[in-house]
Amino acid sequence: MFAKYLAVFTSMLLSLAPSQVIAEQGNSSKLVVQHAKIRQFLPAATSTAAYFSLMNHSPQTRILQKATISGLGRVEIHEHVHSDTMMRMQKVQELTISPHQTISFQPGGYHLMAFEPAGELRKGGKLTLTLYFANGEQLESPIKVVSLQEEMGKQENSHSEHKHH
Repeated sequence: MFAKYLAVFTSMLLSLAPSQVIAEQGNSSKLVVQHAKIRQFLPAATSTAAYFSLMNHSPQTRILQKATISGLGRVEIHEHVHSDTMMRMQKVQELTISPHQTISFQPGGYHLMAFEPAGELRKGGKLTLTLYFANGEQLESPIKVVSLQEEMGKQENSHSEHKHH
């Protein structure tokens, strides 16, 4: 009896697998996330930032409407803007990615703000970033947890290696 149920369950799983692979390959060939990272929460901080590059390799415009990160209650798309000689951050409702365009989510530009962690984000840990687009597409990517100290060290090293002749 158990073998019969196992056979039915296995055949159901196998029938689903090809469509999932095709969908993932279809999205990955058109929309690509690279270098996804999220900073650990600083002590007493209520938010943190996430960064990545988003590439649209398709001939169609894509409109990013929402993002989620596993283990976090809320994620918002933000941008830094200059206004009256001041730099401020504002929430973005949607972001248009033109055909064959790459948008870098980075400090001082577009980025994700993450709130309400379910637990501690540990350096080196992996979470799942999911991007949601207006046409119904979803793109999942691993996102690595990094420390602010590690990020600052990388920036300092990249500047110290630059020498003028």
